[in-house]
Amino acid sequence: MSMPTGFGKTHNVLNFIYSNYQAFNAQGRKIFFVTSLKKNLPIDSLKERFVEDNKENDFNQHVLFIDSNADTVVDHLREIDMQIPDQFKTPSYNKLKSIIDTLTTRGKQIPQSVKDMMKSQIREELEPAFRRYITELLHKEFRTKKDRLSAIKTISEYQWIGKLYPSVFTDERTVFFLSMDKFIRKNTTLVERSYFFHERLIKEAVIFIDEFDATKDIVLRSIIDSGIRHRVNILNLFLNIHSHLM
Repeated sequence: MSMPTGFGKTHNVLNFIYSNYQAFNAQGRKIFFVTSLKKNLPIDSLKERFVEDNKENDFNQHVLFIDSNADTVVDHLREIDMQIPDQFKTPSYNKLKSIIDTLTTRGKQIPQSVKDMMKSQIREELEPAFRRYITELLHKEFRTKKDRLSAIKTISEYQWIGKLYPSVFTDERTVFFLSMDKFIRKNTTLVERSYFFHERLIKEAVIFIDEFDATKDIVLRSIIDSGIRHRVNILNLFLNIHSHLM
């Protein structure tokens, strides 16, 4: 819908979501709201509608904002640190928390280049190592995905995982808000193998893409990045094919 700002596109989308989330949940279908920047996601506006009608529990039960794992950890690790049992506080965890503490308390005093380096270390090394440890322990302690999810919901020593990594509840939610960058990357739930949304959840789903032209640039950049990671020697490939055909 190519209409100027202020014509009510987002308002009507939220009306649709609010009016239909129960029906979609009953049918096992999903609703996605995707945009180029996560700061533009209107999830707070949707929540206001639930709150006004005394349905905040429904909002928490059916709606999920899926952020990158690194950003979720940076935003919430400090507030739930006391809930995390000592067995999870590995050297990687301690280093991760130390860097997050520094970024939070002294961020304005640190040069941007240093902050970028610290964030890169969190994203590429420390958060993945911490997440792997949690995943391995869950798979060791609980045999099935259902058992792992049940433990996160009901056992106190694991409940913090759902607060730090809300994507563990992906299967149980109906409405998802996420950036296009996250939508085209793998979803990591910790209770099972990572997967792409298009492999699992978009069949018969309704997908709203806001700022469509801007999201195309993100998809193109992802395609280019993927191509760079998987380089092919075109000449050797051609010679191989030619040789086999001969």
